[in-house]
Amino acid sequence: MNPLRPALVALLLLGTPVAAADTSGSRSSGYVDGAKFRALVDDTQDIVEVNLEGAMLQALARGGADDDDDSKSVFAKLKSIHAVIGTVKGPSDAALELVQQTDRKLVADGWQRVTRISDGTSRISLLTHTVADRIDGLVALIYDTSDKELVFANLAGEIDITKLGEIGDRLDVPGLDQVPGAR
Repeated sequence: MNPLRPALVALLLLGTPVAAADTSGSRSSGYVDGAKFRALVDDTQDIVEVNLEGAMLQALARGGADDDDDSKSVFAKLKSIHAVIGTVKGPSDAALELVQQTDRKLVADGWQRVTRISDGTSRISLLTHTVADRIDGLVALIYDTSDKELVFANLAGEIDITKLGEIGDRLDVPGLDQVPGAR
């Protein structure tokens, strides 16, 4: 597995609380459909797939009896968390093209590229979507052509970057606390 994976997965799972009214991530301007990425992943290999919205995400926001109010609010403003991590089946070209095409489309649609790293074998892109003065969407696109590992992650809803470390702790994802600005 790619050594960057824990930190990148952590980036994917950052965020804060959700409004109780509309919890459908697909209605958020920060939502990006990852179905095309899921279709590229080989079901015979290890896969991590996360699809949280609505009641499931609200249950995380409510937390357990032992959680304090700040801990419970970590997921409260998120509307959805979707991720697909796995090995691409077939040739690498289609996955690489989808990552690059998605990156270009999001930028053309007004998303801001926070990070883009490209070397001989890897492509990493982290983008945010903002409404007014708040982040309401985050997308991480990662593809390593040498091991054919693909990562797509999308957080939709109001995101507080300072909560990344806490989200990593709650979801048992190491490395989120290493992101600049995270606590």
